[in-house]
Amino acid sequence: MIVVPPPSPSDTNPPLGPAILATAAARSGFCVQVLDLNILLLRRFTNQSVGPGSTLGDHGKDRSSVAAAARWLFSETGLRDTPPLHLPDTADPVAGMHYPLAAITAAVAAATTDPEPWRAWLEQQLRATCDRPPTVVGVSVMGPSQVFVGLLVLRVVKEIWPGTTTMLGGSHVTLLRGEMRRDARLRESADLVLTGHCEDEFVAALARLSPRGIRRPMLPVHLPAETPFEYLPTFHARQLAHYDRRSLTLPVQFTRGCSYGRCTFCTYPVVEPLTTPLRAEAASRTITALVRAHGVSRFSLKDSLFTAPMMRALAEALRREPVDGVRWSATTKASRALIPLAPLLAESGLATVEIGVETISRAGQRLFDKPAEPAMIEELTLALADAGITVVLNLIFGFPGEQEQEAQTQLAWFLNLQAAAPVDRVDCSLNMLEMVRGAPMVANPPPGVELRGVAPWAFSYDWNAPAWRRAFAAGLERVERAREWSSESQETASG
Repeated sequence: MIVVPPPSPSDTNPPLGPAILATAAARSGFCVQVLDLNILLLRRFTNQSVGPGSTLGDHGKDRSSVAAAARWLFSETGLRDTPPLHLPDTADPVAGMHYPLAAITAAVAAATTDPEPWRAWLEQQLRATCDRPPTVVGVSVMGPSQVFVGLLVLRVVKEIWPGTTTMLGGSHVTLLRGEMRRDARLRESADLVLTGHCEDEFVAALARLSPRGIRRPMLPVHLPAETPFEYLPTFHARQLAHYDRRSLTLPVQFTRGCSYGRCTFCTYPVVEPLTTPLRAEAASRTITALVRAHGVSRFSLKDSLFTAPMMRALAEALRREPVDGVRWSATTKASRALIPLAPLLAESGLATVEIGVETISRAGQRLFDKPAEPAMIEELTLALADAGITVVLNLIFGFPGEQEQEAQTQLAWFLNLQAAAPVDRVDCSLNMLEMVRGAPMVANPPPGVELRGVAPWAFSYDWNAPAWRRAFAAGLERVERAREWSSESQETASG
């Protein structure tokens, strides 16, 4: 069993990592059940009257319901009255796990002994998923917000199934692997810790632990960069039944690593260092197979950077063997090469593209090592939007040396661009810069930056950030919420 603890930031995308592990296990004769606690919790808060909007993928979610579920969860950890450790200026202490290790351990231990709200629910869900003790229970932790429930699951599993082997994995665990090697307290409830893309290690562990013993030679520990990994994820109908069919979007990944790999704020070179090529025909066949298997025609590509040549290759492959109604989303970098491709991409079903703009400030672009002309970004955004593709612009504010007026200028630039585009065709992800583990900016801080520390389970450092950031961050949240309120109003009117 692989458990996905809440909160995860989407109510539309089932988790991809466990589904890929399930495929790898099935090929070796092992059955993996995925217990998606995240969607089970989100169902309590879902607004059934709100249908899917125009944005597809990670940003096409019911933001208010996802936020409400997270608020409830964070209020039920028992950590709110605990003084945080190394708290960044715009961070939520519980969401970011900005606490001493002893405080987190104590909160998890307390929740294990108290039936409400966690212990009884978790035990019920675990037993309902497996009618007998499973050989292995793994917990997938993709971010610090999942740490509390993830650790709680491991403790409950050890109590109800003492003979079961527990595993811990996921991108956040991968990022903390050095700390976990040095401090056994971080992994005290996990018998095994698997980091990175660990299909081979996972299957090998199942073979060692299975009563049947090892039935075949051990697979290599690391996939060579030129070897295609398993594209086809395994999703069980029982898991998908908990998602709203109107907005259910299946995650897929066709390449690994980032072909750019230079952004100084990013952890991808640490978490996913090897890059693999796109095999467009195999990717198209994967989409077709998933449509036939699940009757779902919405797909979110989880590749870190789906370049313009990749997007063209996939679009052409999808056109050669079209499947009615297929719509897909991808994340890319601003490139002039995408502008003439807009009609082809729209025809192939590209519904949403997220563009990592980060900043239009020249100083910020130099700091992030990601130059792009604002005029080109505007032309690209409008070309895609005019073709009927929803564009999500990813913007970062509050970098070292930036003044509040510069940040306001960038925000105004975005709002003007959004207003110039067709209605509801330009969305946003507005973020304050974080100093995160593993990023080059943390390894070599910019002049004047003072890193004050990071909590054991946290993702981001406390640093001497500009004083104006906190109020500005609240304003960004209002801008993002304004679009959701507009969408909800339109949905109500059309209903």
